[in-house]
Amino acid sequence: MKKYIAFVLLMITVFTVYARKDEAKEDSIRKRIDSKSFVFIAQSALPMKGKFISLSSSYDVKVAQDTVVAYLPYFGEAHTAIFSSDESGIKFTSTNNRYEVKQKKNGWDIVIKPKDVGNNVELHFNISKSGSTMLRVNDYRRDPISFRGYIDY
Repeated sequence: MKKYIAFVLLMITVFTVYARKDEAKEDSIRKRIDSKSFVFIAQSALPMKGKFISLSSSYDVKVAQDTVVAYLPYFGEAHTAIFSSDESGIKFTSTNNRYEVKQKKNGWDIVIKPKDVGNNVELHFNISKSGSTMLRVNDYRRDPISFRGYIDY
């Protein structure tokens, strides 16, 4: 019986420690979202018409108070011609953005609409409390693409 009680107390202690770590991580992510300062690290891509693609290089979206810097690959179908290699992928720096946050039960939805990027790009982040993130990029010149990754903090 003593072994059983000791085991139960050990399990309660372990769960308490993990719950506190999860709360600390959630608080850190919440602060980053509220301050509009976070980095999304892409680990995989899912084109609209294609298969899941693991990313081996470092691709990210950096969000700061007034700046969004996107450096992501693109796999999919374009609706307009791309004239230079600078336009391949999803690469831009924007200093004029609309930033909308919606708190959800399990995390946050963030929509960022750069106003000074010529191709009408929209970034839709779905961030869980643990930091895992799904990013959907709508670019009106080409098919949408989604990325899975995490929020670096």
